[in-house]
Amino acid sequence: MTTRNIVHLDADRVYWTTEVTYDRFPARQLWALAAPIHELVIPARLRHAAGASRPGDLQHQLVTTFQRRLGNPVLSRLPGQTLLETTGRSSGLPRQTPIGGRRVGQEFWLVSEFGERSQYVRNIQADPRVRLRLHGRWLRGVAHLLPDDDARARLKSLPRLNSTAVQAFGTDLLTIRIDLD
Repeated sequence: MTTRNIVHLDADRVYWTTEVTYDRFPARQLWALAAPIHELVIPARLRHAAGASRPGDLQHQLVTTFQRRLGNPVLSRLPGQTLLETTGRSSGLPRQTPIGGRRVGQEFWLVSEFGERSQYVRNIQADPRVRLRLHGRWLRGVAHLLPDDDARARLKSLPRLNSTAVQAFGTDLLTIRIDLD
């Protein structure tokens, strides 16, 4: 595989082109795996160089791309997976997101790894009425964002596997409580 990066500058824009030539078939497969990451990293690096990025932007893009393309579609199909259903703030359509958390009485607690940057959190801000699939049953509730709660401490009371992933990849932790009907 041979690659060539071409950068073109004009008055107020930077154009980056990547040309890829495959010498062997395995290279095509390798590039198919690398291209989505490349398509995220290059614009993020350019924004960072221009001073237009926030800390954690690249990590946020990589994790959410992985979740959107692979993690969420696979997890959503697992019968025991907890799902949060919000109403899309623009479309008005139901949006389901696999989540981790714990039910305590008539409340369900979770921590969002990217806080208000998460699409499901933005949907909650627009309409806090949600549905939760818990142990195969759908429950209705109202979600509350709790920015004053200590999200790191809260993770210690939630299931370990999910909490470890949220702490490892999260950049803007935000506690959410769902009051179940």
